[in-house]
Amino acid sequence: MQKFSFYLISSFLVLFTAEWVSSQELTKVTFPYGPLGLNSLPWIVAKERHFFEKNGLDVDMVYVGASAVIVQSMLSGSANIAGFGGPAVITNVLRGGDIIQVAAMAPYFTQSLLVKPDIRDMKNLQGKKVGITRFGSVTDFALRTLIEHYNLKDVNILQMGGFPEAVAGLSRGAIDGAVLSPPHGFRMIKEGFRELVTPKDLRALGSGFMTQGIAARRSFAAAHREIVVRVIKSTVEGTRYAITNEDYTKRLIAKYLGITDNDLLRQSFLYVTETFVREPFVPESTMQSMVQRMVQVNMIDAKSVQATPTSGYFDNSYVTELKQSGFLDGIWK
Repeated sequence: MQKFSFYLISSFLVLFTAEWVSSQELTKVTFPYGPLGLNSLPWIVAKERHFFEKNGLDVDMVYVGASAVIVQSMLSGSANIAGFGGPAVITNVLRGGDIIQVAAMAPYFTQSLLVKPDIRDMKNLQGKKVGITRFGSVTDFALRTLIEHYNLKDVNILQMGGFPEAVAGLSRGAIDGAVLSPPHGFRMIKEGFRELVTPKDLRALGSGFMTQGIAARRSFAAAHREIVVRVIKSTVEGTRYAITNEDYTKRLIAKYLGITDNDLLRQSFLYVTETFVREPFVPESTMQSMVQRMVQVNMIDAKSVQATPTSGYFDNSYVTELKQSGFLDGIWK
């Protein structure tokens, strides 16, 4: 009996020690991200399928929401790398911050403008209330682009906080329209709301845009290059798994976003397969277009822009490293 107990205790200690050593080998990374929607799915897959751990990372994913709030958390020292893209990176750099884009998963608009059924064209938005997540966010930029293009003068822009809040506001009639990302837009269309502006319409306006990607503090990325590369690598692995495993992806969407309707799940999966790029380089032309558009809609100061080269907003060397290693070519074979 004593011999058995000894072996039992020894086995337990071996297992415990192995797990402890394994956990010690993982690098802890706090990773704020947003939004809570399909655009963040690659990270959710990477977490659920343990791709982060496979690449030596213990990632604490924290849903924060709007990109402007994520920037605030990074500047406070709460995180050094995060999942978002868009105007907040450019605004931060122009204010002297060191948060830059290091990867691009969706370097174009993916948003829609959903409105009440009785609003039939953009001119009908004058005098109406339209919800965005927060000022300075992707949704704010998209709406300001539309307002400027259609020369609308008195649209009331309301901060809702996040997509669920915007959906709730539209459903109960507190607002007349909302800028939404999938699958929230899919759901509202099925409920009878009108998709007044599609992602294709926004892209046709000629505004390049960074909807989703990975940002990092330049100082941290320079000192911990391997961590940034491993986060990007895990994200690409999550993207590939989501695209090539329909049933799993739909189950995950149902779990995290509460979608049970089969049509909406199918739409959501197709969106995933069509949206995310295979090689997450940050397009310089997209960053340049976004800067120019932000000047046009008075989101940033033109003089500050003139003193900052486009290369100051991003660094593609981390994705380049994955490309040169053969990883990007190999994973999509």
